Amino acid sequence: MVVVTKEPYGETEPLCWSPIRKEAEEDDGASKTPTVEHAYRNITSSMQADPLEISSPRLALDLLSTAVKLQNMPLVKQCIEIIDKQLDPTIVINVISRLSECSSQSKDNYEPSAPPIIESDNSKNIDWVEDLINNLRHNCLLEIDKYADYILKDPEFLKLSYNDVLQITTRDTLQVSSEAIIYTTIMKWAYAECHRRTLQTHLPNIKAVLRDLVYAPRYGLMTKKEFQARKIDGEKGPTRSGILEEKEWRRILFYIKEKTKNRPVEELPLRGSKPRNIGSEKPKLLSSKSARRASDCTTTDLNCSTTRCDRVFLNILTCWSAVFD
Repeated sequence: MVVVTKEPYGETEPLCWSPIRKEAEEDDGASKTPTVEHAYRNITSSMQADPLEISSPRLALDLLSTAVKLQNMPLVKQCIEIIDKQLDPTIVINVISRLSECSSQSKDNYEPSAPPIIESDNSKNIDWVEDLINNLRHNCLLEIDKYADYILKDPEFLKLSYNDVLQITTRDTLQVSSEAIIYTTIMKWAYAECHRRTLQTHLPNIKAVLRDLVYAPRYGLMTKKEFQARKIDGEKGPTRSGILEEKEWRRILFYIKEKTKNRPVEELPLRGSKPRNIGSEKPKLLSSKSARRASDCTTTDLNCSTTRCDRVFLNILTCWSAVFD
């Protein structure tokens, strides 16, 4: 015999609900009885006592994503410290990409049926998640500034979102050896984005996916030869690709010619002729490594210029990428 009930399908009580605890709550004089909730919190408290030891930054990124979903502050902090300590040009693009995903996760209305892993004043406020993610992102951007040539040529860069690419390529502190590198990077990204969207790589589609990225390169800082080149790193030059209107590239070309002759000329709009400079921002103190970086930025010299070791490391990475390109 089948008995049909009108009970709703699905979870009717919180995941960690306990009849023992419920009875204890109803009786004000009863002592609190240990429940699943207490065990759940005890597991997390061990993470505070014994910091994680992870050698793989990719694993730390995976754990960070999980920690953000669960609103687990101790685990988020430990993962960010591990990632920051191992931050270098070879992983910074992956870190930036995953941080964007984590940031979107933290804004979702995620309300698990289980109790909060850590009870604190911040348990009902997701601002702390955004603050930590933004601090690590800040350190990533400083790393990208220093090794811009190498990072912009990394194939992984072409997988970034539009917002990430725009934020990076429009930075005033991006230390590129030539604006032509930024130009070829946005063109390659546009083709990759068209493929991701299953769009044909025709000019209207290229311009549609580029949007404001069209003006990310500071064309006024290019040489006349670079700006008028038929091809730059396999891509059509700025005057031939079609992403700029004719009146736009003619004005830019006039600016470049006049500047070459040291004649006064009106600056280009949209920061198109504004020089990029070495930044003076200090890294956020997230680990011992970022603390050392911050201490290198002395009060007498706020410009944290690339050290000799950094330049040697950059040259090694560039040669290594050229061998396997």
